[in-house]
Order: sequence, then structure tokens, then C-alpha cells
Amino acid sequence: MNTVEKGDSLEHSTLKIIRNVLGKSLLGINEEFARVFTKKKYPSINRPDGEIEFDLTIEIWPPGANRCSLIYFIECKNYKSRIPISAVKKFYADICESTRLNAKAIFVSNSPLSKGAMDYASSMNMMVIEGSSELNYKIILYKRNFGNSTIIPWLIDDKNLVLGDDIDMLTQKIDSAIFECLIQSSEKASYGIDRLSKADIEKIAEKELNKFSEDILLKSYGISTTELVEYMSQEYGIKTQFWKFRDDSILGTCDIEERLIKINQNLQNTKRELFVIGHEFGHFILHQKLSINQNLLNSFSDSKFNFQIAKYELKNAKNWIEWQANYFSASLLIPKSSLVIKSWRYEGYKRDLRFNDDPKSIKHFNFVINRLSHHFNVSKTSIIYRLNEINMIKNHSRLKHIGDILGEWLSEYFIDIK
Repeated sequence: MNTVEKGDSLEHSTLKIIRNVLGKSLLGINEEFARVFTKKKYPSINRPDGEIEFDLTIEIWPPGANRCSLIYFIECKNYKSRIPISAVKKFYADICESTRLNAKAIFVSNSPLSKGAMDYASSMNMMVIEGSSELNYKIILYKRNFGNSTIIPWLIDDKNLVLGDDIDMLTQKIDSAIFECLIQSSEKASYGIDRLSKADIEKIAEKELNKFSEDILLKSYGISTTELVEYMSQEYGIKTQFWKFRDDSILGTCDIEERLIKINQNLQNTKRELFVIGHEFGHFILHQKLSINQNLLNSFSDSKFNFQIAKYELKNAKNWIEWQANYFSASLLIPKSSLVIKSWRYEGYKRDLRFNDDPKSIKHFNFVINRLSHHFNVSKTSIIYRLNEINMIKNHSRLKHIGDILGEWLSEYFIDIK
């Protein structure tokens, strides 16, 4: 799907949202008073023969009037990354060039605005909505009036034009209806952390792999550090740098706004290098909408490994954020289907990987783990953790539980970015 098609898709979804607003919340109001248009062209004030096209507009017409009294301008942007400030500035400039009427602006996007774009939208009294379908949207930026009721602020306010009680009441109804219809879903977790299941994250990782190369999943290929770094650069404009942190316990950082990933230089050319890069890439993909500041994030305690269940205990926002990034990295670098196929190949049978207390069994187990580690370019702990997670390890040992094995290599696997 090209950029235009994506934009049209979001526009179509937004139109359904708006029609849903008018249909459900404005029953009894004559449609001729609130007219919805798509791709309507408005004459330019500055250019005699010029026209400016808007994705969606809602015109408010007083009964019997020969012109509308208010226009809601709605812009739909479909980006695979954060919306730049230039897109918001152009929307504002287009509105200013096309009308001297009272106007309200609604900017709808499928991805978050950059900080500069958000600051500009706020200063220009724009309403900002994130949403990809009529069932998935939330209001990011709006204002309240003195009565504490929800309103969409005036973008261009013609003080000489008196709306009248009927039109003023209608605009208040439309504002309230839009808020009621587009109010943020309670299904979202706090701090802007989406409640993603393992299956959700695996689908997101699979989507990235197919964009990278369909052969990765079809032929069970592994990914190298160089290949992943090049992909992130070409697809998302992400720069990857090896860095000497003052705190050597920091393995990596991801600056989403600057599109910059920094990796502890001590990890370069080690088995942990690729997994940490994948982890930071996970933050970029999964946490664009995060609304928790770094100080608060650092105040949360780290997750603890429970050796009895061989899992980490997730108790706060930081735990969930880091778990999501870890699981994304594991799903990206060690896809389930590829791991199963390669495990069967190195095991010699289409069966789970088994071990017991027999030295030959332990030697064979280590052989398979080493081969898988080499193929996927990750640590042995990452392989064991992933195999155990998909129930491919059968432990017949009387001396060791899988948690003991993971504990022996624990520091190699779980990446906890501070």
C-alpha cells in the first residue's frame, strides 16, 4: 500500500468516525446544518485562481443562510513514524489561506506527533487525535472551557461574526459529540503502555521480518547485526552508535525523537550485541506513544527472576516496558517457526529437545544449543529461554530444573535498560 492509499484509508476511517459522531450524537439535527465533505476544495484568499483541498470538512450552516458560519477542518496523516512539525504547519497555513470564517482544526494521525509538532499544534489551538480505525482512536490534545466541559478550541475566531444562539448551541453539541465518540479507550494501560500479548508482539515482529526479507521466515535464516542496523537505518532512519556510558551497567538506550540507538561499546562483537540492538528497536516500534518520563521510569524497581517458575515477575510500568522490548527482540531474532525447524534439524528428530543426567545427553543438549546460538547470532541463554518458552525442552534430569540452567546464564539474557 503506497502513501496515498494509506492516507486515503485513514481518511476513510476518520470519515466513519465523524459520521458516527453525527449519526449517533446529533439525532434530530437537520443534516443541512452540519454538512460533511471529503476532498472539498476551497478558494485561496491569497491566490485568485488557487484552490486548497482538505481531507475532511464539516460546515455549519445557519437556517436560510447563504454561507456557512463555521468550518471544522480535518487533516488525516498516515505516517510510519512520528509526524513532523512541517505537516502541522502546512495544515495551519492552508486553513489560514482558505477562510476568514470561524474555524476549528482537527489533526488525525495513525502515529504520534513529534514534540515540535505537538507544541505547535497546542499553540495553534488544534485538536489532535490518534486513530487507525473507527474502533481505535483517542484524543491526545484538546482544551476545556471555564465550565470544565470539553470543547474544541477556536483556531480562527472572527469576532465580528455573531454565530447566534442556535449555531453556538450546535457547535457545542458537535464538540461534545466528538469528545464522547473519540474519548480515550479504557482498554489502554496507564502511561501509554499498550497491553500487548505475546501473540500481539510476535505479529508485530513478524511484520518487520517480512518487510526485511520474506526469506527469513520461509528459509529460517538468522539475522546479523549489520543487516539489522542497515534495515533500521533504511526503513526508519535510525542511527546506531556504540557508546561509552558513564554507568557501565547501561547496555543501551533508544531516543525515539532523535531516532538514535546507543549500545554499550563493551557489547560490540559479543553474543549479546544483537539482542540488545533488537531490544532497543523494540522500544522504537512499541513505545512511540509512551507518556512516562525518565525520572518516574527509573523510580520503579527492576523485575526479579523467579527461579521456581523460570520467569520474571512483572509488577510495574518499567517491568512491562522492558518485558515488551525483550519479547520483541526474541520474536524478531528467534522466530518460533524458525527455531522449531532448526532445532529439529540439529536434534536429528522432529521432537522436543530433551536432556537428562547422562553425560551424553548433556553433551548433545549443549551441542544443539551452541548450534542454535551460532545460527541466530544470540547467546545460549536466549536460545534456552526461547525454547523453554515455547515448551520445546523436555527436562528429565533429577538434578537440575530449567530454572537452574537459566539462572546459570541469567545475566546473558534478560536485558534491563536503566
